[in-house]
Amino acid sequence: MKKQKKQLLILLVVLILFVVGYIISIYKVDNVEVLDTVNVISVIKTDTESVKNISYIHDGVTMSFTKDSNGVWKLDGDDSFIPDADIVADIVSYASNLNARSEIENPSDPSEYGLDKPQYIVSFTDATGVQQTYFIGDQFAVDGTYFAMVEGSDKIYTITEYYVNAFITDKEQLKGQSE
Repeated sequence: MKKQKKQLLILLVVLILFVVGYIISIYKVDNVEVLDTVNVISVIKTDTESVKNISYIHDGVTMSFTKDSNGVWKLDGDDSFIPDADIVADIVSYASNLNARSEIENPSDPSEYGLDKPQYIVSFTDATGVQQTYFIGDQFAVDGTYFAMVEGSDKIYTITEYYVNAFITDKEQLKGQSE
């Protein structure tokens, strides 16, 4: 009987440690998310529902999507291919709402940031016909952010890798998990 009580006590202590560890891990993740949103600079903010066309270029591959009159996104040049709506919604959201971590103070030459030959060129057009374009250049080795610049502006920003990862250039990945 004593042995069973001892085993039960050990199991209870282990369970309590797991619960405490879980609570701590949640707390740390929540704090990281809060810290990530503290210093956000809104560079481009557009209502995603108003975006009617989006395109981006990476490594010579152009991906372009147009929303039809029924609100369905289609891959330009291939009307028979309908990409996963959630994937395109994510792409549109990242493209039309560019947030930066920081603005580079007194940038000299955009080529120093890889913006003369950008890794990505992202453009979208809203329902009123207004087109916005921005460029994503080199990755900053220290923290993994990328340099970005809006067409027509001389301001250079750092953005997270999430923006870069959103721009899928593989047609098969656009199918998502539904097929």
